[in-house]
Amino acid sequence: MSRLIDISSVRQEELFDQLAPDYALLLDDWDGYLAAQGKLLDDLLREHAAREVGSILDCTCGIGTQCLGLARLGYRLTGTDISRKSLARAEREAARLAMQINFLAADVRKLDEVVSETFDAVISCDNSLPALLSEVELGAAVRQIFARLAWPGIAILSIRDYRQIFAERKRFNLRQIHEVDGRRLLVFDLWDYHGEFVTFEVLFVQEDDVGWSVRSRPMVYRAVYSEDFIRLLRAAGFAEVRLIRELAGQVLPFDHYVCLKQRSTSG
Repeated sequence: MSRLIDISSVRQEELFDQLAPDYALLLDDWDGYLAAQGKLLDDLLREHAAREVGSILDCTCGIGTQCLGLARLGYRLTGTDISRKSLARAEREAARLAMQINFLAADVRKLDEVVSETFDAVISCDNSLPALLSEVELGAAVRQIFARLAWPGIAILSIRDYRQIFAERKRFNLRQIHEVDGRRLLVFDLWDYHGEFVTFEVLFVQEDDVGWSVRSRPMVYRAVYSEDFIRLLRAAGFAEVRLIRELAGQVLPFDHYVCLKQRSTSG
């Protein structure tokens, strides 16, 4: 039986604050993932951008997963997020890697309240935007992303394939089995569906002296289907939207929407 949730009571800032200390454990190799994300986004920028990209805004940067990889490649990064604990972790990671990144607390729906400049590129990756739990909120975020882009500009937004998720309706998702100080740490999700929403109950099961301890970190998302997302992106002003599901013959774990801000050549 699925756990019922009250969507009106969900506070995403609090949920991502709770997840921040454990987020890197969702991945098998944190530093390796940073490098892979940097290369993936660099490849997409080089292939699709209308001009050379120097400055990038990561408007849902979390603990820095994409910022750090791109900064290593020489891009100038600004990272914003609603979760201050995620930002604090991102700052520590940047210091560890000797990266210069400007991190700011900002709601993606209200970026203009904190960020005034424009950028060559804006990114939001790893399924961040579906954490906005209504089409109105998602539309507001997309308009803010468009406004923060220079002319011409490129946005790269990656989300899960929700049509596939809701068709399969799987309930269990194994993420990782780590070994920490000689003890096993299992990371897996229980997925619950509630109308257009899905909860990923992320469980961290840690072996200890007397058995196992468990901590839970729920993540709540709204299904965003490709046709609806593309409609919102076009309504925001993007002249062209390209849906990328594989690169160099490899299927990508997230759908990547490459969105171009450019002036019309007609008229």
